[in-house]
Amino acid sequence: MELGALIVFARQLSETVAFYRAIGLPLEEESHEDGPKHFACELGPVHFAIFEGTENGTASFRAAGSVMPGLAVDSLERAFEAMQQLGATIKQPPTEYPWGPRMLVEDPDGRTIELFERRV
Repeated sequence: MELGALIVFARQLSETVAFYRAIGLPLEEESHEDGPKHFACELGPVHFAIFEGTENGTASFRAAGSVMPGLAVDSLERAFEAMQQLGATIKQPPTEYPWGPRMLVEDPDGRTIELFERRV
């Protein structure tokens, strides 16, 4: 079994798309037949998509029912700079761990996102 898709629902679609593009996701606008406009890309075997949400929910770090996506980036330093330029909330600046460096940042909907560099 493998993860096949990760779908994000956003309060403000354009802000959320700009946030994930700043991290480096190559999001493209899509719509399928009579479905809603959304933005998507392929991340390895995972289809990542952002749709506009239908109601305002609250995404709370470590709350039951929440999810924390972790995205491997080529350069955590560049991702950190991009998040600072965007004015994103940095919950944890780049920090070194035994498995590699990571940071925590909030997307425009308040979801905590882990950004990390893989160690080879």
